Amino acid sequence: MNHESLPLAGKRALITGSSNGIGEAIARAFAAAGAMCIIHGRDREKVERVAMDVGGESVLGDLAERGSPARIVAELAARGGLDILVNNAGFEEHSTVADLAADDYARVLEVNLVAPAALMSLCLPLLRRGTDPSIINITSIHETVPVSGNGAYASAKAGLASLTRTAAVELGPEGIRVNTIAPGAIKTEMNRELIEAVGAEKFEQWIPMGRVGVPEEVADVAVFLASRAARYITGSSMVVDGGYSNHLVRYGEPR
Repeated sequence: MNHESLPLAGKRALITGSSNGIGEAIARAFAAAGAMCIIHGRDREKVERVAMDVGGESVLGDLAERGSPARIVAELAARGGLDILVNNAGFEEHSTVADLAADDYARVLEVNLVAPAALMSLCLPLLRRGTDPSIINITSIHETVPVSGNGAYASAKAGLASLTRTAAVELGPEGIRVNTIAPGAIKTEMNRELIEAVGAEKFEQWIPMGRVGVPEEVADVAVFLASRAARYITGSSMVVDGGYSNHLVRYGEPR
């Protein structure tokens, strides 16, 4: 995608979990489209490296800690405004429903749902003063497509998708758009072990487009949603999965 055709010049964007993976790709794409990016993560070295690469700023915080969103937003408010919020940070805790510990489930919900909800609320005063303000929440195809052993993550992402639609209704009159991007199998550090364990060749068979996606393909959609090109889109979910979610159930050749 030619990002010059979707300029974000003059925009300030906070992308959580942007020191690697999809978040980093979104930050690099936003910067290429003219935005000033605030890079967030827990590892200072990684965060500052990406911030330097994209000519942006950095902010540290562990979203598993309840007070972290408020500290992050207070720091941002002291520096300037905000036009775009991307809730990307997340993690998975693999366990069946029968074996899922309450504390583990609570931490998954804290990072993947509670913290994004808090950031949406806390950032509103900044976004209301922004230019064409937009919120993008990164969910997953598993918000609607179940997979055994990943119920905690899937339920958190489903909750975030539902919250996104509600926020779109509530904030639409103020001109603040709220959308989600639901990635499928994407080559990230979080997914690397799973892809290797299952076998990349199996994903290539399951995904209609014949390959696992890359973070840049999610980032291109984020640039579109944050731009004026998507000015009449809110409360929507953009699925970026190569058709994977439509073909998870596969049958043998008919006899």
